Amino acid sequence: MLSKWVKRLSPLHRAKDKELTRATSRVALSIHRYKDVSQDIQQEIRNNGFAEFLIYDREGEDGHN
Repeated sequence: MLSKWVKRLSPLHRAKDKELTRATSRVALSIHRYKDVSQDIQQEIRNNGFAEFLIYDREGEDGHN
């Protein structure tokens, strides 16, 4: 109990906690934007009717199936 109280009062701890909160928010926003753009691209592909002509490469990063 006492250690939690001391950590909350520590300026360094508060600064790190704020930094972590901001970083978490940035990551969450980036993920949300990526999902939106990905859905928009997928919808545009379907709307243009050329999805059947796309070739999807399912190989692993090492180049092997």
